[in-house]
Amino acid sequence: MKKLDKETWFKDKIVKSKLEQVWNEEGDYYQACFNEVIMVLKEHKKYYGQNIFEDSRFIGRRYKDMIGAHGIGKTAINIGLITEKAHHYKKKKKNEKITKDHLFGYITIAKTIINAFQKGKIEDDENWLKKYFHLWLVIYVTDEEHHKDSIGRSNQKSNVNLNYHEKKRMKHYKNVSSLMIDENFKFRKVNEKYKKTVVQRNNRIDYG
Repeated sequence: MKKLDKETWFKDKIVKSKLEQVWNEEGDYYQACFNEVIMVLKEHKKYYGQNIFEDSRFIGRRYKDMIGAHGIGKTAINIGLITEKAHHYKKKKKNEKITKDHLFGYITIAKTIINAFQKGKIEDDENWLKKYFHLWLVIYVTDEEHHKDSIGRSNQKSNVNLNYHEKKRMKHYKNVSSLMIDENFKFRKVNEKYKKTVVQRNNRIDYG
């Protein structure tokens, strides 16, 4: 196990290496699912107009799950990130006392992608998703740490805990033990046959 700095964890060589491995294994599938989402956003913009992306209730109702949860075809990416207290429970095989926390959260994911879409960043950069698929990372924490008083929850009305850059630096992790990464964690692939089908279908489509 290696301790990470909460503000700079994303610069760590092990983290970068594990993310690269995940992308090499499943990046084509993530991109195929993400292309489906972008196609829907284009249609919504055409039908409703640009202002639809400023409607917080519409974002919560339509995009929280479609983009935030399922934007890349899976709801979470696990590379072995865990808090020190959660690791303590895991060593004692008390897994019922730990849970996974989505580092960025579905609403922040959705709003980050919508913002990039509006600014043309996704269309202008074919590697955009490769740079940002860490949005779906999860960290294992204790049940106590998962409480709203320890990890700040997103609030669309007040815009609290919605900022991508602040969440990347884990500013909303207010009362959480040290961040660690399991250097020996192995990424697990599932449903490979289905994912291959999705990629093949995507390759036949012109998303223009």
